[in-house]
Amino acid sequence: MSLEVRAARRSNLTQDEAAARSAEVSDVRYAVDLDLTTGEQEFATTTVVRFQARSGDAIVFLDFAGKAESVECNGRELGPGAQDGTRIRLDVRPGENTVRVSGSGSYSRTGEGLHRFRDPLDEQVYLHTKFEPFAAHKVFACFDQPDLKATVDLTVTADDQWVVVANTDPGEEPAPAGGKRSTWRFRSTPPLPPYLVAFAAGPFHRLRSSHRGVPLALYARKSLLEDLTDDAHELFGVISRGLDFYSQLFDLPYPFTKYDHVFAPEYVFGGMEHPGCVTLNERFVFRHRVTEDQRRRRAELLLHEMAHMWFGDYVTMSWWDDLWLNESFATMMAVVAQPEVTRYGEGWTAFAHHNLPVARHADQLPTSHAIRVETADTDAARTNFGPIVYRRGAAVLHELAVRMGWDSFVSGVRTYLRTHAWGNASLDDFVAALRRVSDSDVDRWVDEWLLRRGVNTVEVSRLPKGDWVVQLPDPEVRPRHLHLRVGAFDDCDAGLVLRQRAHVPLSPRSSEGKLDAFGSRSPDLLVPNDDAVSHVKVRLDPRSRQTALRRLSALDDRRAQAVVWGALWDDVLDARLPARSFASAVLTHGVVESDVGVLEALLERAVQATRVYGDPSSTSRMLEVLARRVRDHLAGAAQGSDRQVVLARTLVGVVQADDHSLLSEMVCGRSPWPGLVVDRDLRWRALLRLASTGFEIDGLLGIAMDADAGDSGRRHALMAQAARPTRAAKEQAWALVFTDDYSLAQRQAIMAGLRQPGQEELLTPYAKRYLRALESMAGAAEPEFVLAFARALYPRFTHVEQRVLADTEDVLANKRLPGDVLRVLREERTELVMMRAARACDAAQRARQVGSSVALTAERTSG
Repeated sequence: MSLEVRAARRSNLTQDEAAARSAEVSDVRYAVDLDLTTGEQEFATTTVVRFQARSGDAIVFLDFAGKAESVECNGRELGPGAQDGTRIRLDVRPGENTVRVSGSGSYSRTGEGLHRFRDPLDEQVYLHTKFEPFAAHKVFACFDQPDLKATVDLTVTADDQWVVVANTDPGEEPAPAGGKRSTWRFRSTPPLPPYLVAFAAGPFHRLRSSHRGVPLALYARKSLLEDLTDDAHELFGVISRGLDFYSQLFDLPYPFTKYDHVFAPEYVFGGMEHPGCVTLNERFVFRHRVTEDQRRRRAELLLHEMAHMWFGDYVTMSWWDDLWLNESFATMMAVVAQPEVTRYGEGWTAFAHHNLPVARHADQLPTSHAIRVETADTDAARTNFGPIVYRRGAAVLHELAVRMGWDSFVSGVRTYLRTHAWGNASLDDFVAALRRVSDSDVDRWVDEWLLRRGVNTVEVSRLPKGDWVVQLPDPEVRPRHLHLRVGAFDDCDAGLVLRQRAHVPLSPRSSEGKLDAFGSRSPDLLVPNDDAVSHVKVRLDPRSRQTALRRLSALDDRRAQAVVWGALWDDVLDARLPARSFASAVLTHGVVESDVGVLEALLERAVQATRVYGDPSSTSRMLEVLARRVRDHLAGAAQGSDRQVVLARTLVGVVQADDHSLLSEMVCGRSPWPGLVVDRDLRWRALLRLASTGFEIDGLLGIAMDADAGDSGRRHALMAQAARPTRAAKEQAWALVFTDDYSLAQRQAIMAGLRQPGQEELLTPYAKRYLRALESMAGAAEPEFVLAFARALYPRFTHVEQRVLADTEDVLANKRLPGDVLRVLREERTELVMMRAARACDAAQRARQVGSSVALTAERTSG
């Protein structure tokens, strides 16, 4: 059935409704009984809810998105009329109440609720749940809000060849249920909000371990078992050391009875912190050659989810406006834990390279918001998951910890956890705990950093009267109190050598600070916030920018380098630095970077600068330059090294169509460089590049699929086919996006292939069709798909950019689309405006270069 015509039920809960319900309801206990053997489309679900009602006079309802076939409240059958959409109205009495809801629910293919996946390799079925922020009621009837925590007794009937994993262990061995079925009865959970209830089911394979009496396990499907086994020692090591670190840091042992990790197919998040049953995206079971940085990022994810066991699971936010209490904290703690738990050393330099530019960019968009934001309902809660809450939130928490002192900060966190054990808490509770242990002005920090949107920009001003650091005025962002460390560096034979550092306070009343400590001779490079502790946007002064472009690799300060690279990238996005200048800097200085993770990030940005933010008329030539320079460095890379792998990935992404023989050889698994193993990942990268440049891939597609025959290979194949620069390929991809034949993960792969920079002629006709499709889908397709479609296929690469901007403005003005879709459109429109400005900046630089070349030629000729 077409997505445009199928009805899609969307549920929502307002904060006021949740507050009224939690004022009436308490002491909640669930007994959930699920039968997963009733068919491929639906499952049977029965929930018995016991709770206390304060008065019995208030309106009380359960959330349930399935079909209720029977609703019994305190022994009385309420009949089918009790369910209205996704709510079941109850007739409660003061004191103890018991409600029983029986019915059916639908499996999902979008990752929300209970997701169903069939492995194309062996046709086995795997299920997993994902409920955050508001999807538990798609599986069982409940009060689906974070501040109504409850114990859960879960019973699951499944195929007798399956394994079922949940928040707790089974209380007994699975019991035969007849007809090749088994019933699993799990022990009661501690008090959990519904969004943290979790289970996975299917013929999973398990690897076991334990640490200090806590059982540990890793679960994956059969086709991934060999790869998981190869990494099990590393994974269990990070998990075990992480449990020790956090237990000591928080002065509180791991609060749950076991710690399992389930690698789930088609998982929509990187991971999810279900206590005792963490779910992870399968991409973290490495099936191809990965770098040390990719392993570092996986460890960072494990430590992020582990921090939630205390901060989010043991103590849970009261409502979604305090999502930052979960995510900002866990993101920060994963960086703090890295040097103590892993072999990768300190994490804040990598954080400055990888996370802070993304956070600053999010603050440039019209949808920028405060870290702690009033959240009217669960639809609004869905939009809070993003760089501002995760990355900017972690940055400002880190600065708070530095300013107030780490020991005081940790003491406050321990106080917070002890005070609200197994309960719910809010911003006020967290601040109160910090106030008890520190004299720092925490209230001012909350006002300036949590409750205000935007990022402040700082710049050095070189004047005849001396050098000054200035907090630039911005009508959109109020000035804040800043404490900046400024590094002064001199360009000499030994490199960019540190002369001195100065600490400069700035405030709303005093937005300038003189750099007296550096003497009368102005340094060649001045880097405000050179330790990356303050969350600010650094704009280099012209002299410092030129010094950086010329000599950045001579700067022997990794944190200051990260700040400078971030400032240069911000300048590209702000149309202050031509994209070609940034790419040239990467090819001069970035390619000698010793940290391969940083090298890869810089090369990716250089490619993006060239393909997206550079003058389109010179894209081909600039890609040729990139390819030539990367190839030169690749020839000198150590055989089998991470550096060789990263350079090869980059080269594959930029070689031109006339170099198809290199790519074809790689698709066939043949390596052009000694020591480089051409694995699945490199094969698919090569095939995608061949497809997008117009080379015939039909014969090679089968070779790539044979080497990667599973679901990942199928998604890559769909992407490559959609990337082909033909009208037939684009039309086919567009049609496939709107069928039920594919899961959301597969449709996302198709959409990623369909929209390619450099294919403007082919993509222009879809500009109008995109907006018409969005309007026709409103309320008639799965919300998760609509959001993915809105983001992935916004017509950014066309020959009618001005019309796209105008048409988008019209759609935004009529407000017929859901608020979260309009939010995506506002962001994408701004991205297009930024891209146009950056391209104009790059084109102007090219014109100046051409003009200078012509003038020089004329001068030589006349001479």
